[in-house]
Amino acid sequence: MVPPRQEDLFGGNGADRDDREGLFDAQLSLPLPEVAAPEAFPSVIKRDGRREAFDKRKIADAIFKAAQSIGGQDYDLAMSLASAVTIYLTKRLGGQPPTVDHVHDAVERVLMQMSHVKTALAYARYRDRRARIRRLRQGDMRALLTELEEARQEREALGGHPDATLSVRTSEDTLTTWDRERIVTALMRETDLEKSAAMMVALAVEQQIQQAGITALTTSLVRELVDAKLAEHGLLEHRARHQRLGVPLYDTERIIRGADPDTAGRDPAGTDTALARAVKKEYALARVFSAPVAEAHLRGDLHLHGLGLVDRLHAVDQSLACPARFGIGAPGGRNFAAPPKRPETLLAQMVKSSDLEQGCFAEMAGWSAVNVFFAPFLHGLDESSVMQFAQMLVYEYACRVILRGEAASRVEIELHWRAPAWLADAEAVGPGGLPTGKRYRDYEHTAQQFAWAILEVFRKGGADGSALPAPLPVVAIGEDFFRAPGHESFLAHAAGAAAVRKGVHFALERGSAPAAADNAPWRPRRVALQQVTLNLPRAAYVSGKESALYAELDRLLQLAAMAHQEKRDFIESLMTPPGRAPLAALAMLREDTPYCDLDAALCLVAVDGLTECVQTLLNCPRAFGPEAVGLGGRILAHLREQCREQGERLGLRLALAQNNDPAAARRFATLDAREFPHTAAGVIKTDPASQAMHYSMGVRIPPVPCLSPIDRVRIEGSFHACLEWGALTEAALPLDHMSPEAIADFLKKTWRQTANRRMVFL
Repeated sequence: MVPPRQEDLFGGNGADRDDREGLFDAQLSLPLPEVAAPEAFPSVIKRDGRREAFDKRKIADAIFKAAQSIGGQDYDLAMSLASAVTIYLTKRLGGQPPTVDHVHDAVERVLMQMSHVKTALAYARYRDRRARIRRLRQGDMRALLTELEEARQEREALGGHPDATLSVRTSEDTLTTWDRERIVTALMRETDLEKSAAMMVALAVEQQIQQAGITALTTSLVRELVDAKLAEHGLLEHRARHQRLGVPLYDTERIIRGADPDTAGRDPAGTDTALARAVKKEYALARVFSAPVAEAHLRGDLHLHGLGLVDRLHAVDQSLACPARFGIGAPGGRNFAAPPKRPETLLAQMVKSSDLEQGCFAEMAGWSAVNVFFAPFLHGLDESSVMQFAQMLVYEYACRVILRGEAASRVEIELHWRAPAWLADAEAVGPGGLPTGKRYRDYEHTAQQFAWAILEVFRKGGADGSALPAPLPVVAIGEDFFRAPGHESFLAHAAGAAAVRKGVHFALERGSAPAAADNAPWRPRRVALQQVTLNLPRAAYVSGKESALYAELDRLLQLAAMAHQEKRDFIESLMTPPGRAPLAALAMLREDTPYCDLDAALCLVAVDGLTECVQTLLNCPRAFGPEAVGLGGRILAHLREQCREQGERLGLRLALAQNNDPAAARRFATLDAREFPHTAAGVIKTDPASQAMHYSMGVRIPPVPCLSPIDRVRIEGSFHACLEWGALTEAALPLDHMSPEAIADFLKKTWRQTANRRMVFL
């Protein structure tokens, strides 16, 4: 029954008030769904003094939640009651913004006055519980004791304690009885939550299970309920630490059945790998990288490569001097394979080392100067024996890829016509890991025979003439190359292999090449910790002009540097303790020196879509003239300088690189097409066969009809001068069958007239 006087609800006699109207005016006597609230106050004052926009729906949601706890299901009624609360507060406060407590008091009063007593009591209990939660966060243990006592009374009222009949299926495939203390212990261990708060969460979960009438649980369901309660109580940081990683059942079934594009045609071992990498990717974004870095990756501002292999470094250029000198050993233990005495043994240890390195690095591993390191072992063999051994090496890697697919090692083998300057005068290691008494330059003729034989095997292919999928030969060309006798015939031989197989890379070594460490020549020449690629087109969309672009690039570079710091800390934690850590092999000591020095590792900051970035800023979606080349050079020069400055400040070797991963180029374009549909539409490229959107990878420029092949190589070479890793130009042969001499002449012209650093013919 509605009382006749508003002041009765206000708790006073009303003598000091000018109005004597009823509680909700005459309009509240109308059917509730038709109640119209007067113009509401604009904001609500929170407990910390902040103002928040008033939203009547929040009041309706709270009333509806209270009604649901006693079986109510009428949301329209909750909205009408929220309108009544709004009218009450407007009349009571004269249009002034209420506090949160004013709102709560008004809800309880309106519910009681309008005969919704049970809902009012449920709302009051909910309000009281929230207040106790706040006190509990402030260390008030009385709130927890009250919670526990209420839970005991509720269980007794329900007729006993259900824990004895409640079973939980654990992750070890066993059944155990319900025990709230297990949740408490797990929360304290996994999230560093204080015991009192952990007990509060565990109690709330137990009460929810009882109310739902559940009698059988799984640990995954319990974890989900705990996560929900952590979120409900505002413990979001602890919830993030407690979350469960995994692959949804729907996605798991698609992966196992090969319906997912990444596992189509894969065997069960391949689906094993796909599932494991999916979990590691989630772990990387949740725990390895901070929220700003993870969000930048998810948005598409940058790309974190190898998230599914987050517990590995990125790439390595390794030396055969390690197995040749030491054999193969286990971290923290003695060698299980002595230094090789025959070339076949060195090859076996090289292949095994590739497998070991694949477990520590995400990308293709490279072997530096392979033919030069093998020369002391092959010295004295006739030409046919050297050719036979070249077949063994190439077929070994090719067969592993054919039979094992992605699980096999894909490697680069670097070939030198002359012993490189960093190795020529080093003491040669021969059979048994012993010095031969000569320098590597003294075995140059044997090294040349072996390099020639490897390219010949690669050119001929398999027994049926098919191309071999591995290894990837890289012909190194430097200043000394053109002074070496016989270089013309070798270059034509390599060009002939490139013309037939179109998979030979030519590394144009300009300036000083990375040298082996003086005190440990067996260590890797170069190690890359991680690659983070910047989305240059998006930076152009956001900034709109060159003057604003550099500030956006600096922001992205800071995020990339943060990602490298976080990855380095994570990798360091996986390298110790020696002999037991997952990456202990990288910390293995040889002559009191660790195999891998993280302080010297390169932290790659790669660029993608330089072409589209420049075209957007110049508003010329198809052309790429001198103005575009100049702008592209300024962008790369700025990034290179910022890498140097930030690297020195942070103690990181930040190195500007080129992205050569087509998946990243496609991902950036796909995300930008949704985020910037009008701006991106003019510059995004589309693959003619698959219709997949993509950007021009790295610093590669688009096909321009009036641009000659050498001019294209020259432009990209000008960009290569700013890069420390990954520079690569894909040069399309103008004819299907070009002579080896023509390709060799093109390479000579490239060396003499451009700054290009690496090329492959397509």
